[in-house]
Amino acid sequence: MTGTPFGRATRNAARRRWTLRVQEIVIVGGGFAGVVTAVQLIRHGSSSVRLTIVERHGRPGNGVAYGTENHTHLLNVPAGNMSAFCDDPQHFLQWAQEHHDAKTESTSFLPRHVYGKYMEWVFQTTAESSPKAALHWIRDEVIAIEDSSAQRIVRLASGTYLTADRVVLCLGNLRPTDTAVPGRNPSNSSRYVSYAWSESAINDLDHAKSVLLLGSGLTSIDLVLKLRASGFRGIIQVLSRRGLLPQSHKTVRPWTLFWNETLPRTTPALLRLVRDQVKLAGNKGSDWRAVIDSLRGVTQRIWLSLPVAERRRFLRHVRPYWEAHRHRVAPEIAAIIAEEISNDRLRLCVGRVTNYCEDDNGVSLTYKKRECASMEVIRVDRVINCTRPDTDYRYLDDTLIRYLQMHGLGHSDPLFLGFDVALDGALINSRGQPSTWLYTVGPTRKGSLWETTAVPEIREQALILARQLTKKHEQPSCQVRRIFSTAILER
Repeated sequence: MTGTPFGRATRNAARRRWTLRVQEIVIVGGGFAGVVTAVQLIRHGSSSVRLTIVERHGRPGNGVAYGTENHTHLLNVPAGNMSAFCDDPQHFLQWAQEHHDAKTESTSFLPRHVYGKYMEWVFQTTAESSPKAALHWIRDEVIAIEDSSAQRIVRLASGTYLTADRVVLCLGNLRPTDTAVPGRNPSNSSRYVSYAWSESAINDLDHAKSVLLLGSGLTSIDLVLKLRASGFRGIIQVLSRRGLLPQSHKTVRPWTLFWNETLPRTTPALLRLVRDQVKLAGNKGSDWRAVIDSLRGVTQRIWLSLPVAERRRFLRHVRPYWEAHRHRVAPEIAAIIAEEISNDRLRLCVGRVTNYCEDDNGVSLTYKKRECASMEVIRVDRVINCTRPDTDYRYLDDTLIRYLQMHGLGHSDPLFLGFDVALDGALINSRGQPSTWLYTVGPTRKGSLWETTAVPEIREQALILARQLTKKHEQPSCQVRRIFSTAILER
């Protein structure tokens, strides 16, 4: 019966049904993670996927980090390591040499807005070269995702909705918590800015004499540069509990990876090991940077090898030191900050806030000094919260995250660093089951991966997830398999 019209028609119908199946995927968030995930899905899914990216503000691939127009905001990673694609490590470097500056080298730290333009270009070229209607961009906000038996309903703030087979959350870094400062009345504190990247953060500071930044991480460094670029010439004070500023990048002799499966599984023991390696590296003409860099490829494996109690100990005692040394700034930025400090235009205060008192003329902020436990009072014109992004989703003021938790589709990981997710990025629901349709990429996976905020880690997640989703979708449905079985039996 192989040659009969019925046999040929059956096999052809099966092939057509396999070919015509199109997977509808909605990506929530259009920053770097969202765009690179979409691009990888197009690359691997070709005509079998139809993608919609929903982003409430900004341009494709930009987000907060790369949406800045300030030329002094430089990348924290050299150009040679910033390709959007794992399999083409020179992609960004070559693009920068062609579209930005022919003299760009792999060790160059380019302005972040240049990288934003690169990601826009990646998005546009992918959209133009992909099958018709395969990639859409919608300026809106996802507020709910309803799970029905057939498809998911993705509801938008505008009142419209999308249907999807799968949804990928690429939410990026979320806003920091509005820090509970003792003595501050949130409803009556016009001189306190809760979000460093809000449009009003540095407005009306022309005649101000001083500004206080809460937190001494990368956001504070960005704000110092932004304040100076805007013309602010007053004193900038930075207050944090440990007073750790991000360290500077420096070209050093590489260090051999020393981590293996038999290493200790406690935070103190691992810390001692790293310190011993740093001392050894110094004796051999290298330094701590090479030791930290050698761990980059295995940091997630080390994190997963630690019991939850040890991860919690790391967060409590080691995290600030790790972040200051791991997430470094360009040498040019470090030089600017050093000059600001040496000229007493930037002052670093170390301690814990004990009282906030605001009046018509300014803010008096009292803090307990870390070294001697004595009290110190700072008088400033404005206070800006530059603390790290919030990761405790239980209390986060975000409509979509509240919805997911309320309906049992997702919940915080045990350390409250992001969502509780499976190793493949699938959200784990309230019953402890990994989702078959809801995934996440980027900082939301911090609880299980720890290092998941930089380009090299996120681009790998996007690639792996794209391969996984398109491979799953290539499998024929039960009905298609039955048709193929019938066709085979007819031979």
